[in-house]
Amino acid sequence: MRVHVADHPLITHKLTVLRDQSTSSPMFRALVEELMTLLAYEGTRGVRVDEVTVQTPVAIARGVKISDPKPLVVPILRAGLGMLEGMVKLLPTAEVGFLGMARNEETLQPTTYAERLPDDLSDRQCFVLDPMLATGGSLIAAIEFLFDRGAVDVTAICILAAPEGLAAVEAALAGREVTIVLGAVDERLDEHGYIVPGLGDAGDRLYGLV
Repeated sequence: MRVHVADHPLITHKLTVLRDQSTSSPMFRALVEELMTLLAYEGTRGVRVDEVTVQTPVAIARGVKISDPKPLVVPILRAGLGMLEGMVKLLPTAEVGFLGMARNEETLQPTTYAERLPDDLSDRQCFVLDPMLATGGSLIAAIEFLFDRGAVDVTAICILAAPEGLAAVEAALAGREVTIVLGAVDERLDEHGYIVPGLGDAGDRLYGLV
């Protein structure tokens, strides 16, 4: 498993505003989208491309295009939806699937309540979007779901992670082609499985309480 922490000053600045409990939901949503575009730039460094040539007004130029089959972007509902727009702005040719996962607050284990994904992901690169890598349960389940359908490598893009969650993902997915791209690694998890200092419940801060 490869872990990349994108410690760019702009990312750290936007993350600081996200952490502030006084930041409003509209501002929070805008910042998540902006952060996602910056993180997606790092997360797509390994996207597969084919060489092509194009005719400029002057001469033939060599370049690249995104390979087929196109990458698949998979936000984990509901908080991952807040990251989707920032991702597809950078990678507009990608296809989009969805995984609905919820954490049992007593057991801290994830359950899948919805999915909209191709049945066959053979030879596909997949990008999983989830703001918070806390215990790692939801991310592990989502990545295993994709590999079970034939995905060849998976990149997870998260805003924050806890060391415990990273360790859990690495242990569960040993030997798999997995990359984790993060805005920051925080101190720890608290007794309720929340990241400390974190930024609270990303879904609630994006969309309000339900």
